[in-house]
Amino acid sequence: MSATRATRTTRAGQAVDAQASSTLWAGVAASLAAVPVPAAASAGRRAPAPAEGALSLVREEGLLRWVYEPAEPRAAASAGRRSWRVDALQPRQTVQRFPIPELGDNQVTAALQRLDQRLNPVLAGLDRPAAGLRRWDGHGWAPLPAGFLAGLTGRVLVLVHGTFSASAMYAQEFAATPAGRALWARCGQAGAPYAALLAFDHPTLSVSPWLNALALCDALTGCTAELDFVGHSRGGLVVAWLLRMAPALRARQAVFVGSPLAGTSLAAPDKLRQALDTLASLADALTATAARAGAAAPPGVGPLALGVAGLACALARVLQLGARSPLADAAVGLVPGLLAQGRVANNLELAQLWPLQTRAALHATGGSFKPTEVDEPLWKLWKRVTHLKDQGLYYGADLIFDQPNDLVVDSAAMNRLGDLTLPAPQWRDLGESATTHHCNYFQDGAVLAWLDALLR
Repeated sequence: MSATRATRTTRAGQAVDAQASSTLWAGVAASLAAVPVPAAASAGRRAPAPAEGALSLVREEGLLRWVYEPAEPRAAASAGRRSWRVDALQPRQTVQRFPIPELGDNQVTAALQRLDQRLNPVLAGLDRPAAGLRRWDGHGWAPLPAGFLAGLTGRVLVLVHGTFSASAMYAQEFAATPAGRALWARCGQAGAPYAALLAFDHPTLSVSPWLNALALCDALTGCTAELDFVGHSRGGLVVAWLLRMAPALRARQAVFVGSPLAGTSLAAPDKLRQALDTLASLADALTATAARAGAAAPPGVGPLALGVAGLACALARVLQLGARSPLADAAVGLVPGLLAQGRVANNLELAQLWPLQTRAALHATGGSFKPTEVDEPLWKLWKRVTHLKDQGLYYGADLIFDQPNDLVVDSAAMNRLGDLTLPAPQWRDLGESATTHHCNYFQDGAVLAWLDALLR
């Protein structure tokens, strides 16, 4: 290919990337703007609306970054000054700006609860956490009729989703490939081999995995059928906690897919700012890669973009996003759903989780992602966040992973159960892949074949 043609191809790809990125983040901003932020009220007086700052998503050297812009003092704003500072952003490309209220530390939890409900609308209609357990009726997820679980015999399959996600993602992911559709049809057909296919919808940010597990344990009260569990990502921790707190449960097997069983570096307290940048860049790169191929982005990309944007908006002031000052461990503690997943030596929740006293067979799968240079958006991201022995230190400020990973979870954490490493064949190592990453495991042929053999 001539240099001129290569340049034209590159520019065409960049134009596609820019359009896809603009569409993605404009949609996210519109979605977040539709979530009302209640104003605090006191003793018969209506409290003034919180001052409004802004959070900008900017592109800098190929990586997206969140930059918090504090609200101007009210006096200055009323004198006609701008409500946020933008001068520092001029050298960068601003992808999207999100107006945000100035939340105090004690308002972050409420913001996270609203975000959980925005990510998973089912949660808003639940009268109690245990009601998140629902059944597949052949068309969608439906509430459990009274006495449904007590009447089940044989075996039941229970699916548990991960961070920023909802049970709806399972049907979407399996529907993406012929092998996935065949497996879904078999597992969803009552009586062959399962009496019922269930899924557990739950909040993933405002609540820790062990509290999710407590709700799931309550939901399964009265069920005497044998239970198979599949947990994706953080959902694997919910399943593990369930087995930990309910050893008498008739659990036949637990299957973990890309789960941070020993935590993930993305949730380490000192890397939380970089993690928010990385997750935004990941959603952006996956969208751009799909657009270049003329395909739809994986189903999980939209919720990922919405989730990370919502989380960044909620934590913007607390984390001082875009600043270079040190970050206190207490900041990540404001997000219980992330704190429990931190890959750090003093993660007290993970220390209490293992070892499991369970009769259930444990299985896990996962791999490491390394894109080819042809996949330019993903290649740029991978180089910036992963430091392996064959890479230099140029990208040190953005590094999150110091070992193989799937762009969200360290590969070595996917089969580590405390002091125990799950061996083959219980551990299905997918190895290094240029196509399979954390957001599309259920579209990988090897994963589907592995699941097909287990779920019989």
